[in-house]
Amino acid sequence: MERKTPGRIANETLERITASLLDLVLPMRCAGCRTTWLLSGAGHWCGMCLENLPLVGHPLCPICGRPFLKSPSSSDHHCGECLAGGFPFHTARSAVLHSGVVRERIHELKFGGRVQWVPALCDLLAMAFEKEGTGAVDLVLPVPLHVRRVRQRGFNQSGLLSKCLATRLGLSVRFDVIARKNWTEPQTRLDREQRLKNVRGAFRVEKPSVVRGLRVLLIDDVYTTGTTLGECARVLRRAGATAVHALTVSRAIPGWRGDDDGALNPDG
Repeated sequence: MERKTPGRIANETLERITASLLDLVLPMRCAGCRTTWLLSGAGHWCGMCLENLPLVGHPLCPICGRPFLKSPSSSDHHCGECLAGGFPFHTARSAVLHSGVVRERIHELKFGGRVQWVPALCDLLAMAFEKEGTGAVDLVLPVPLHVRRVRQRGFNQSGLLSKCLATRLGLSVRFDVIARKNWTEPQTRLDREQRLKNVRGAFRVEKPSVVRGLRVLLIDDVYTTGTTLGECARVLRRAGATAVHALTVSRAIPGWRGDDDGALNPDG
């Protein structure tokens, strides 16, 4: 057992006192309802909002993680795309279906610069990681944006989520390993075949030695068709990664009507 020095004990005590004072002065509001007050360390969702989130559950495809919503009593089984060998990643999992308040928070983060939603969305990533598991992983990598997109937006939302999750899990995260070398148009209105063509050759592993022999956890905000995650996984495996597991906050299911307007409108 690690022995704590007096200085470290004093620092940890000060951190606990500071957190308690902040709870009294600046308590957090739930990221969902925005009305319930939360204490630090209790997560960023109140119990009721968390209970009402459309969590991705079983049965699902053990490779790509697609949930089988129309056959809830069946067991896990491979989907058609995975039976055909459609994805280069080893597994992909998502926390919730792309709908409702989570979809709103993702859009507000990406297009409104509301970076305060990162910890709440990270809560969902951590839940999915702990619930589904991928086995041991060595390194966390975000799906990269093209430098032009980063300049437009001011940040890469996947990078922010990756940093947050890696810190919570005690894992290493790198932002200089994989890059998006080609500018690609937004994939929102493209079908799967068009998306595949759009991202083919768009990514490059800048530092193969960093991933060689490692198990990689690839982070993104939304899983739509899996084409972007799949292309990243393809180049990472070619560079020597022994396994690539993908994890996203939400999962878009074509045709699924999860809220009043029935629209998913996932982003590429």
